[in-house]
Amino acid sequence: MIKDIVESQRVKKIVRPRIKQCYANAAKVILALPEYADAEYVEGLAVIEKAIVIEHGWVERDGVIVDPTLPDKPLDYFPGLRFRGQRGLTEALRIPKPEYTDEDFPIFFRFGWGGIDSPEFRAALTAAYRYAGVENLAKYYENYQPREDVEALSA
Repeated sequence: MIKDIVESQRVKKIVRPRIKQCYANAAKVILALPEYADAEYVEGLAVIEKAIVIEHGWVERDGVIVDPTLPDKPLDYFPGLRFRGQRGLTEALRIPKPEYTDEDFPIFFRFGWGGIDSPEFRAALTAAYRYAGVENLAKYYENYQPREDVEALSA
């Protein structure tokens, strides 16, 4: 997928994102902008300069990435969890939070530490680290066996 930089900049001006709040910023796009009410809220990984892997959240609409937090930054995106529109996002926020946080975001924390117990998020971790050339972490995530009691919570 390709990021629409112009649209990302436009959306940034409207939602006024907060620094280091990519998940809340992406959720705000879905919840506050009528034209994004049915877009996908995405949590995954982004890779900077094919070397630095970061956890990140963004929006996808009509096959295009809209990133209000880092609209100008050239990133490679690796989606993990996807929630369709306002309804999907609202339902995701109802998934019980882990005991160690009261925060709503990121949602992937509801799927084991760092999202590792979600097959979709684990696949994004594997792909992002492999792309960045960190093969030992890619293999770790690829070979990880999730806890049986958490696997049922898959997105």
